[in-house]
Formats: sequence, structure tokens, C-alpha cells
Amino acid sequence: MSSKTFDIADLSDNLADLLSDIQNHVEVTLTRQGVPWARVLPLSQPQEQPVVPKAGLNRGSMVMSDDFDDPLPDSFCGL
Repeated sequence: MSSKTFDIADLSDNLADLLSDIQNHVEVTLTRQGVPWARVLPLSQPQEQPVVPKAGLNRGSMVMSDDFDDPLPDSFCGL
């Protein structure tokens, strides 16, 4: 992987170049007055869209007791 360096003071003038380099899998080091400040790496693989769960797919697969939210007896906590 190749690499390039951009000074953040000149970033507004070189933003298109910076983005193009990142898109072309170039590792970019951002510097501030010659001192490395940040490193921007291209993603190794395109991120897949996250799987969004659909409500109601497992309807009826779980049963909750009628006394679920009743207070626990004192003996439960060892009191």
C-alpha cells in the first residue's frame, strides 16, 4: 500500500486529491507543521449494510409468566 502526506494547513486546497488517494487505497498521513497528526486508512473491504431485524419474525416463540413483574420474595435475596 502506498502512502502520502498532507499538511492540514493546506487541506482545503488539496481535499479532492486527499479523497481521491483514499479511494485509490493510499494510506494518508495528516501532519500539522511537519509533525504527524493523524493517519487515514482506506477500508480493507466495502462495509456491508447492517442486518436490520424485522419485528414479529419470532412471534409466539417466547412466553412470559403472568407473575413476571411481581416482587421477589425476601428469601430470594437471602434476607
